[in-house]
Amino acid sequence: MILLVLSFVIAGTVYFANIWRENMTYDKITVKGNITLTKDEILQAANIKSDSVNIEELNLVFIQDRISKHPEIKKVFVSKNPPNELVIDVYEKRPLAIVNVGNQLNLVDEECELFPFKNFEKLYDLPVITGIKQFSQQQIEDKSYMNDLKTAVFITINAYKKSKFLYNQISEINVSDTGRIVLFTNDKSVPVYFPRSENNNISDPVYQREITDKLVVLKNFFGKSYESLKDKKLDYVDLRYNNQVIVKTN
Repeated sequence: MILLVLSFVIAGTVYFANIWRENMTYDKITVKGNITLTKDEILQAANIKSDSVNIEELNLVFIQDRISKHPEIKKVFVSKNPPNELVIDVYEKRPLAIVNVGNQLNLVDEECELFPFKNFEKLYDLPVITGIKQFSQQQIEDKSYMNDLKTAVFITINAYKKSKFLYNQISEINVSDTGRIVLFTNDKSVPVYFPRSENNNISDPVYQREITDKLVVLKNFFGKSYESLKDKKLDYVDLRYNNQVIVKTN
């Protein structure tokens, strides 16, 4: 008899526990780590309501997978914080520059990962990387286009490290010429020539050091000499030669 009563008690407990579980709602949804994306945009990507989510809909793996497919999300981790909080922790891709390939614009981050953007109003005043040839399927597979892209990204990253002013002076980096890299300034769109040859590869530490040294020279040029030349028309600034800054004025 006691066993029978215990069986009913256990069955009743399980039954009511399941009912409670089915009706349980996570009504506190916290989004962390987002910078440019809004909470609503992330929840829309997750395909969940902004106010609450029922426990039956709460498959963390599915939610995480849906958010990770957003083109501007690099990493995401979704967790439950009992009793009623759902936590979405995101790491956004940080756009470093705009890449123009053919007629298509993409953003690129410091790891050279290309990703599209839909919200033009969110674009910062980013440098534009041009001169990268249209990717063929073979180029995509063997990544033969990557040296041009990595070179431009390397210049952009190191310009920012040297001086935010220097980074903000970069309007465009053109890598179409195998004999030089052409950087255009925001002020007056002055072309600045950086060294390059067909044998240069940005993975080579010697070439990396050459580029970073030229960025220091350009930073010093802006800091010391550029102001005195502002009233003149500058045709170009050439940094391709050792210990020289050749400035062509008109």
